[in-house]
Amino acid sequence: HDPGTDPRGMPIKEYRQRFNFTHLATPVSNLTAKVVARYHSDPYVIRDFFESDYRKNVQPNSFAEINQLWSNWSLDVLAQPRLNNFFETVERLPDIKLTGFRQQLGISPVFYESETSAGYFRRRFASTNTALLDFAARRADTYHQIVLPRTFFGWLNFTPRAGGRYTYYGESEGRGTTIDEQTRSIFNTGAELSLKASQVWRRPENAFFDIHELRHIIEPSINYVYVPTPNRRAPELPQFDYEVQSLRLLPIEFPDYNAIDSIDSQNVLRFTLRNKLQTKRADGIDNVLNWALYTDWRLRPRTNQTTFANVYSDLDFRPRSWITFNSQVRYDIAEGEFLESNHRLVIQPNNVWSLSLGHRYLGDDPALGPVPGHNLITSSLYYRFSENWGARISHHFEARDGTLEEQYYTVYRDLRSWTTALTFRLRENRVGPDDFTVALTFSLKAMPRYGLGEDSDRPARLVGN
Repeated sequence: HDPGTDPRGMPIKEYRQRFNFTHLATPVSNLTAKVVARYHSDPYVIRDFFESDYRKNVQPNSFAEINQLWSNWSLDVLAQPRLNNFFETVERLPDIKLTGFRQQLGISPVFYESETSAGYFRRRFASTNTALLDFAARRADTYHQIVLPRTFFGWLNFTPRAGGRYTYYGESEGRGTTIDEQTRSIFNTGAELSLKASQVWRRPENAFFDIHELRHIIEPSINYVYVPTPNRRAPELPQFDYEVQSLRLLPIEFPDYNAIDSIDSQNVLRFTLRNKLQTKRADGIDNVLNWALYTDWRLRPRTNQTTFANVYSDLDFRPRSWITFNSQVRYDIAEGEFLESNHRLVIQPNNVWSLSLGHRYLGDDPALGPVPGHNLITSSLYYRFSENWGARISHHFEARDGTLEEQYYTVYRDLRSWTTALTFRLRENRVGPDDFTVALTFSLKAMPRYGLGEDSDRPARLVGN
């Protein structure tokens, strides 16, 4: 009832449906076939009725894929049509790719890897976006690279590489497109320098922090990539596999960087420093600290780039086996400010109670659209009263404007062969009335609906979606 309006402001019909079909087959060893078909009556049907699926993927696609795997090679045949015209899609009709995994050439010290693909592609914009016109073209692409990994002094790893890519584009088709037949050639080279050192201390013993000996591992690395300006740049080519804005650093070396149609010049150094602090615990070797710092130094930045990329920090800290602290931070060197931080503390000393606290900050970023950032505080407390009864309370609080955006209250009951949960959720939608939800869910222990801890990480499943 009253489902609202679509992106064009048109009313959504009350009769709504979703169709999902998935089939996976392995007729012979190393041969896999998969078919996925997803049809939606409107763009918001999964948001309104299958919230957990919507949070994972707001625009699910449909495809058929066949993969044949060998020891050093892989062949993929992918067909991807568009079933929902209100989603933007790159149709692949089909896309055939042969991948050569990194493999040694005979008895030489040289290794070889490659990717070769060909297909017919059609970029179809959402029917709600009338400002952009669909276009299509044929494309054939081949990439080959040789790598020479070497170790000096028994501890210093040096891996130079050189490669080349050639891409053919047929004349583009569609109203408003004027791109003629094109060919593009690209050369790339670079090298990675890395080492791994460790130190063991036998004496450290601390019962409170469950420390029994310590081992420190440090892994610094420098990865240099040079790609001269290609003879055809991105604005001159149809964009099917294009670079998407991301909050994380994108890969800089081929073939990991797979935005084939957006490839441009690069002259960059990626610095990475990894630290691990390990100790002996009941379950074996455990990482007390796992910390990675990385950034890029662009020796010749493009017009849309700064000399130094943001500095990223990824940290996992376990002072006890039942205490976990995770941290992700992004810092802007040029402006001297934090752009993003994501922290979470989980305390689970026993099977009676557990506590989770989190904070996510995301600054306003014009590159990611007009949606403002976040300063979100989350909490979740679970307590088991007895073998049969338990409860969980969860909150999401937006500190920017003091809004308690989401509240969950759940009571669990163990019924021996199956479990049940009664959940009440209150959501402040900011636009329109508040959302009240009451849900009663059941789960057979033989076929559990939730994985271990999944109701805490994905609470939307507690309300049936």
